[in-house]
Amino acid sequence: MGLLNDILSILKKHEISLKEKYSEVGDIYTFIFETKEEINWKAGQHGIFTINHTKVNKPTRAFSIASIPSEGHIRISMKISEKPSEFKQALLNLQPGMKISMRGPIGSFYPKNKRPLLFIAGGIGITPYRALIKDLLLNSGEISNDIRLLYIDSGEEFIYTEELDKVSKIFSIQINYLIKRENLNEEIEKFITKYNNEAEYFIVGSKSMINAIEALLKSKGIKQKNIKKDTFVGY
Repeated sequence: MGLLNDILSILKKHEISLKEKYSEVGDIYTFIFETKEEINWKAGQHGIFTINHTKVNKPTRAFSIASIPSEGHIRISMKISEKPSEFKQALLNLQPGMKISMRGPIGSFYPKNKRPLLFIAGGIGITPYRALIKDLLLNSGEISNDIRLLYIDSGEEFIYTEELDKVSKIFSIQINYLIKRENLNEEIEKFITKYNNEAEYFIVGSKSMINAIEALLKSKGIKQKNIKKDTFVGY
């Protein structure tokens, strides 16, 4: 059913217009889009975005949606270097009111039960977790009372920290900001010791990071069905 829903969703194109853009920290930027039509999605899903206002090489890219429907907008965040791709340069050149298109949202990167949850984010991989945590806050009676977020960035360019810290004070979620991989592995192993296969493990990051963490989880006996992965490409 999930695959069918994705196929149907990706066939529909939505026109969205830029509301605002701003720098988060370092080379990370956030873009907020509005739409005249109602678009529904689940926290943790991503959209397929296409540049329309200018001709660029590879005009279509997928990004996790960092907002939830009740916020009334579509938020994406990404790293944009000093020499960005044509796609990212075109996004930077957008002015409020200018439009791009989005297909979807698609994907099933979200929890489906009340099991303990370990969210692991590498760098800009934090984006879907902003939405997931906001959604869990709205539906706190339906989810686990033990949620842990491990957010690692070697450059210490953490984003959404004000929102995340505020949520952690009013909701049963523990957040750790980490800069070293060995510390990340230690925290993962602590969680495994406590919950083992009773929990679900979510990983978002580069392919190499996901492969390494997945190998660690499996080496500790975590079953594949309890591991959810979301690899970002070209962020």
